[in-house]
Amino acid sequence: MGAHGAASHPMTRRKAETKVEISTDKSRWSPALIPGPLVLITSLSSRGEPHAARKSWLTVVSSSPPMLALSCSLSHRTAINILETREFVVNVPGAELAVKAWAAADAVEPETPAPAWSFAGSSRVAAPRLQECRGHLECVLDSVKRIGEQDVVFFARIVAASLDESIVRAQPEERYRLLRSIVFLERDLYGVIEAVRRTPAGR
Repeated sequence: MGAHGAASHPMTRRKAETKVEISTDKSRWSPALIPGPLVLITSLSSRGEPHAARKSWLTVVSSSPPMLALSCSLSHRTAINILETREFVVNVPGAELAVKAWAAADAVEPETPAPAWSFAGSSRVAAPRLQECRGHLECVLDSVKRIGEQDVVFFARIVAASLDESIVRAQPEERYRLLRSIVFLERDLYGVIEAVRRTPAGR
């Protein structure tokens, strides 16, 4: 399909621009070069107290076995709980929860009251799911890597995943519009995934 394929999908050439050096400090990037998903991590303390906090430094690192990596400050309640109980849940909120999710800070002693959430039982771990969210990944800690003095990366096995039934029953493109997941950009900026595109190769 050589010549025909090249003619059908010509490569778009972008005019070269002068590059400007910027800081390697992610907190100073504008625009964000690597946006991350805005999720809510739920965990339990060793006393069984539920906790929810927003995170965006999270990514899938393996499909077989299913694993993800979550970066967190060691001083955060989320990190303390995960180290104590070795379990947590990734909850995916829709865009309507963006402001409430943003307020879910992760200090051990928060300066402002934490938002109220509807904690619901999970299927495979003791840490709860958030009923308000549309998708959930139940995770069990596999290993831990310290990063500097203040941060830690948790590598965890995904032992269960769940979605709202209405999303599962929808057509593939419609599922993303129903999920309306949030992407953290910088400081107080976020994006919402509302539209999807299909590449020519996928048709």
